[in-house]
Amino acid sequence: MKRIAILLLTLTALLAARAQDHPQGLHLEGIVLEGPIDSLRQELLAHDFTEWGQSDDGEDYYYRGKFYGIRAKLVVTIAPTTRLVQSAYVTVGPYSTQKMLEQNMQYFLYKLGRQHGNFSRADDGWVYADALGSIKVSLTSSDNGSRDINVLYLPLAAYYKDALSLGLKGSVQEVVTENAIAEDPFLHFGEDGRIENGDMTDRQYNRLGYLVRARMTEKQGYSDVEFSYNDQWQLVRRTLTNVEAGIRYVNDYIYNEQGEVSDENQRVYEGNECVLTVNMHHQYLTYDDEGNWTSNQLTLNYWEKGSQRQQTQVLQKRTIAYWE
Repeated sequence: MKRIAILLLTLTALLAARAQDHPQGLHLEGIVLEGPIDSLRQELLAHDFTEWGQSDDGEDYYYRGKFYGIRAKLVVTIAPTTRLVQSAYVTVGPYSTQKMLEQNMQYFLYKLGRQHGNFSRADDGWVYADALGSIKVSLTSSDNGSRDINVLYLPLAAYYKDALSLGLKGSVQEVVTENAIAEDPFLHFGEDGRIENGDMTDRQYNRLGYLVRARMTEKQGYSDVEFSYNDQWQLVRRTLTNVEAGIRYVNDYIYNEQGEVSDENQRVYEGNECVLTVNMHHQYLTYDDEGNWTSNQLTLNYWEKGSQRQQTQVLQKRTIAYWE
């Protein structure tokens, strides 16, 4: 049973969540501009965009549709190796009169500002930026004197939300934890946010890059893992079921007002009988410049069938490295 407890505590950290900024990243009138091109294509078609080709190298996809009610062209650029969206470029025009150009420019800035935030004047246009990406509105001229309005979306957030679901902010590469009772002592993430964990296979992600199902390799067979999120895409439950061993693990996560995991409640069932419960209360003490905790006072309450309830406290420290 003690082995079960250790395994439970180790696996918990794989998806212990903290609330972040809006997790869906940049969006074009509700269409999230990230993820696999095939998924984005389906959403664009559902929003009445039509396809009209792609570049010879297969990296640019061309669409026509309406941008805030006005007919526009859209070019979506992908990374050729991963087929994940890298940028989206909207072109509206051409405009031959200054009055119509200025009128529609103000209209787009108003609509974009309402949906994303305030735009700042730059030398060659208007820019909005946050931790998730940037949007640039600019003008281009043609040889005949007409002008186009262009809107460039550049997503910056990692598509796979494995790091985000661990409560990590920024482009995290590695996490090394001292006294890692409630998490693995060493974690590594790719630049796309995907955790490099050989024990977790058959991963299924949703449209936004959040892990919803996976399979975990065990000494006795394997476990199916399911993840549940709330409306803010905070992880609220992780359920791990090992049918061969007849064991089920249920982990629930409770958040404080800052959107951090304050408590983790864990239960182990053999059949329908609860044979182990663990409550971990976090008191985060220090943070780095990215807002990730670097020291944590962990209070652990532990009960196992046939034993007295126990409590212990552990000071955890961790070092975090980031991708450039």
